[in-house]
Amino acid sequence: MKIEEWFKTRRVSSGTWAIDDCGSDIMYLIAGDKKCLLVDTGWGIGDLPKLISSLSTLPLTVINTHGHPDHTYGNSVFNQVHIHEADKYFIDKLSSAKSKKWIVENVLPKPLPENFNPDAWVAKIPSIKTIKDGYVFDLGNRHLQTVSIPGHSLGSVCLLDRENRLLFTGDTIQNATWLHLQESLSLSQFHKNLMQLQSRMDEFDYFLPGHANLETLPLPKQNIDELVAGIKQILKGKQVGREEKTFAGDGLRCDFGSTGIVYRPNHL
Repeated sequence: MKIEEWFKTRRVSSGTWAIDDCGSDIMYLIAGDKKCLLVDTGWGIGDLPKLISSLSTLPLTVINTHGHPDHTYGNSVFNQVHIHEADKYFIDKLSSAKSKKWIVENVLPKPLPENFNPDAWVAKIPSIKTIKDGYVFDLGNRHLQTVSIPGHSLGSVCLLDRENRLLFTGDTIQNATWLHLQESLSLSQFHKNLMQLQSRMDEFDYFLPGHANLETLPLPKQNIDELVAGIKQILKGKQVGREEKTFAGDGLRCDFGSTGIVYRPNHL
């Protein structure tokens, strides 16, 4: 693969671009009148700053929706990155040489670009600014509010764009939210947090997840209702998932239309 083939980009609404990270994850560039916000930084393969500058020349701010490496390894090419305080520990933990070697061998999309150098990959950790629930990014006539939804990880956040009625959900809501990880909350705790988000659905019309088919974006907010209702069925014992094996461990998977969940049956 040639390095310039790594990214695919699509404008999903006014001043909003989705950036496909070689089919692995989705990043978003959000432009206001004065600044841009990059939501997640992907695997850190390919020239992301060059791509961003081709879309907007406004000053850039960066946020990670959570600390997992497919959303943070691109941090190293930026000077400062924001992340919820509960997920900061991932930045150091997952940037070790041992972690990077395992990810190259077991997780990264293949084939890798011909000039990819694993020894130079994720070369530095930028300045990290920790944030809390409710933190607002002012882009100039466009404001993104941090909405904390612990579940996939303790520090997982969504970003609410009221002016454009969009919600950027990271891995909190997607085609199959992973809740079978060791750091994930129980299914019932996640369900409770999702219901709090559900109570704010009059503030947005569409959501944009961290993993999706680029061509389907943005997704209707009604999918969130499907996820909340589906998890409730699991918790009531009326639905049981099928076995799902992933590189991060095994769990049970249930699909609810365009959303789904992978969970541990002993962690309800």
